[in-house]
Amino acid sequence: MAIESLSQLYCLCILNFLLCKSVKGYFKFVERPIVPLSALFIFSKRFLSYLIIISFLVFFINNPRSVSAGEGDPHGDSSTRFHAAGGHEHIYFEHEHLLDYKLRDTLAAKGLTYDLVGPYDFVTNHDGGFADTRGSGKDTSISWMTNNDLTVELDTEAAGLWKNGTFFTYIFYHDGANPTEDYIGDLQMVDNYEAEDGLKLYEYWYEHTFDLMGTKLSLLAGQHDLNGEFGVTEYGLLFVQSSFGFNAEISNNIAVANFPVAALGFRARWDVTDNFYFMTEISDGDPGPNDGGLRPSLSTEEGFVSFNEMVYHYGDVVESSTLPGTYKLGWWYHSDEFDDVRDTDADGNAIVHDGNYGVYFIADQMLLPGEGDTGLGAFLQIGGVPKDRNLVSFYIGGGIHYKGVFPNREKDILGLAVAHAQISDDQRDANNVDGYVTNDHETVVELTYKTQVFPWLAVQPGVQYIANPGAVDDYDDAVVSILRFQINY
Repeated sequence: MAIESLSQLYCLCILNFLLCKSVKGYFKFVERPIVPLSALFIFSKRFLSYLIIISFLVFFINNPRSVSAGEGDPHGDSSTRFHAAGGHEHIYFEHEHLLDYKLRDTLAAKGLTYDLVGPYDFVTNHDGGFADTRGSGKDTSISWMTNNDLTVELDTEAAGLWKNGTFFTYIFYHDGANPTEDYIGDLQMVDNYEAEDGLKLYEYWYEHTFDLMGTKLSLLAGQHDLNGEFGVTEYGLLFVQSSFGFNAEISNNIAVANFPVAALGFRARWDVTDNFYFMTEISDGDPGPNDGGLRPSLSTEEGFVSFNEMVYHYGDVVESSTLPGTYKLGWWYHSDEFDDVRDTDADGNAIVHDGNYGVYFIADQMLLPGEGDTGLGAFLQIGGVPKDRNLVSFYIGGGIHYKGVFPNREKDILGLAVAHAQISDDQRDANNVDGYVTNDHETVVELTYKTQVFPWLAVQPGVQYIANPGAVDDYDDAVVSILRFQINY
């Protein structure tokens, strides 16, 4: 019991520091740290990540009775981002939310639900990247960022209005560093929460569902994140590396509605059977910064982007003893003009191509089932685009996802994944002049472990090895550690 109490106290001290940092970001609060642990961040921050990781392993993995908690997903699919969790033997710690007001249940009964989630990331570039290679003198010790997410959803039927309707709003406040831009220089972005500082109205849309001759059709209109539904690998949501969201051959080549910018769009989803559905969406081809989210547009001058996806799901371990799997085939088209990355006309101007396009394939497959929803799963992502108008011409990524790897830790997840972005041959030909050399790829390996400390708190340490950051020959391979605290308020 003493160890358990100590672990809880330790966790709350860390939470105290994180909350103080958040308050400081909003209100320019005092510089003096509130607890000794926060002073440790200031005076020994280069070694703190290791201290926290080791401490949590000692306190929580070796004391599995201290917690029985649920899973909360990292940033990724908006439909799976916020999940309820299990309980704790102590009354205070059984809450699914840190601030567990009864008002939440009262509003839910009237159709209004909300979630406030605060991920707090500490990122350290231990070696490599452009800051280290250039000898710029930049501080590559621990950098900090937070992305406080508020989502509000209204069920129109529960609210006494009409059936089958849903209003959704997503607001976030981002504060902190951008490791990719500041000192790594990688193409695929080490942290999927990197964004410009500030408050932003990110998503706001309405969805309506219809019964259609024994099938289901849903229509959505509003400012929407495409990666909330398209290009999602469920097992890949665990990872912090951004490429396990939208593939690198998409995010590096076209302007697309993807965190931290959404775009005005119209989406249709047709559930043909319980196992198969088709989705299509047309959205603004250049979402830009959205000026805080308050400038939606759909202009022919910027072009438009169309995403399409067919999805097949099968299997249920409990009902059929069949290992579940999900397979997705997607394709997209962007209507804007794109300069050739290498070839020019007689006047020396880049040849212009009408439109851009690509295809991708995603697979999520359980390999070894455990008790309940635990077990070993694997995922695969593949995508390709024309090499004459794109920086990244081919992408392949994948990994394993083991939930409940340790006894009595059925909610914890261990993951290992690789993301490989192949640089277009045409782009390399254009760049490899005047002493500037572009490598043929950037490859990232990520190892991460997510432990559910309390139902409202997940802690996720991890490390990434980035080979050829930015595909620039002069940049040394980078080693980056990330420590994420995910708090469901």
